[in-house]
Amino acid sequence: MPVKLLIADIYSTNGRAGIVSVGGSRAGDMFTRAVRLHRPDAEISVLTFDTTSPEMPAPIEAFDGIIWSGSNLTIHRPNPLIEAQIDLARAVFDSGVPQFGVCYGIQLATVAAGGSVVANPNGPEIGWARDVTLTDAGRGHPMYRGKVDRFDALCWHNDTVWELPENAELLAGNAHSHVQAAILRRGRGEFWAVQYHLEFDGREVASLVSGNAPALIAAGALTEASATAIVGDMNQLAVIAKDPSAAPEELRPVVDPLVRTAELGNWLDRVDVLRSR
Repeated sequence: MPVKLLIADIYSTNGRAGIVSVGGSRAGDMFTRAVRLHRPDAEISVLTFDTTSPEMPAPIEAFDGIIWSGSNLTIHRPNPLIEAQIDLARAVFDSGVPQFGVCYGIQLATVAAGGSVVANPNGPEIGWARDVTLTDAGRGHPMYRGKVDRFDALCWHNDTVWELPENAELLAGNAHSHVQAAILRRGRGEFWAVQYHLEFDGREVASLVSGNAPALIAAGALTEASATAIVGDMNQLAVIAKDPSAAPEELRPVVDPLVRTAELGNWLDRVDVLRSR
């Protein structure tokens, strides 16, 4: 029987519209493509979580797993929408249904499980998450099966996990963001999460950075030179991705879709094991 998944697109209405306006893809579409790389027959529902009372397509327990996207929201500045998202994440933890998330998703899981998130003291991490390095726990964890111990990833975030909750496992970090991947636990549930965006490819990041460059430069998040360099790098990745087998070894983690999304594929393997019990 095909795996049944819920993808929670947790951008605000304005945030989602802003991504589309610069040529980017909706989070639900990106994650649907990423899942189908590993499970072409998956049954996927997308929950657009931009109101405090979104209509769930089915009860939590009807799904084999739930995937949380990134977001333009700031979880350490709570509002009713963010509180509703935290409440749902806690309900999923309590149900025992496995969860997976990226960027804001790891921050959501951290807060829902009792940890804390802050504005990154090192500033925004945009475009490249350089030298993401696995911890001893990460090297031995099934989430990183098929990945090398140190790699670059694609990212865009202002905030960072500051304190992991009880019973969490730190799996990866880098010089900019101490927590780049972790396993979060609460009650019966387990949440596999990364800070970087494994669903992004070079084209997506190039669109986001070029479309938002004036605002990013005005805010001091990037300089004109760094914005130009990131867009150039991402356009080059998009070219290389047309033939990932010919990519330099150090770029395979970002241009080979199966390698870039391996953490998600490994989580889906875990979901298969749990639903077979």
